[in-house]
Amino acid sequence: VIICGGYDVDECYSLTSEKATLVTTMSVGRYGAASIVLNDNTLWVTGGWDGGASTEYVNMTGTMPGPDLPMALKSHAMVAINNTCSMVIGGQDHHWDYSASTFYYDHNEGEWTTGPSLMQARYQHAAGIVTDEVTDENFVAVTGGNYDGDELDSTEILQDGNWIQGNIN
Repeated sequence: VIICGGYDVDECYSLTSEKATLVTTMSVGRYGAASIVLNDNTLWVTGGWDGGASTEYVNMTGTMPGPDLPMALKSHAMVAINNTCSMVIGGQDHHWDYSASTFYYDHNEGEWTTGPSLMQARYQHAAGIVTDEVTDENFVAVTGGNYDGDELDSTEILQDGNWIQGNIN
């Protein structure tokens, strides 16, 4: 396990049950960043308060610059759609505006494309891949977060290229 960043923190640590060990430092502190595991040994860390639109790849031997985000973001979320495609969802831009934007990143082509806008702009939310227990189909789900100081209890599910209101049972 590698954890990176935090308030005024540019360090990445490896965690075991016994201790935390400094493994590397990132190019900037990344408070409010998002990250996903790309493969067994690489963490992709994006944006954050001091990170703006920059990203970087982190592993046990160091860091290397990643592709810039389409816009500066903090308090956003990310999901790995599959081995070659990742999605960046919502957050706040550098003007403190709340974002409903989503973007896909094709790791093979090195290209960003704009995804469908969320129904509700949000930041400090969670996102993940959920599997329908009946059809075994995978969906991107976004839940919670904040908007304009209000806590959100809504969920959105990406279905057929559009966000729909999720039901919480």
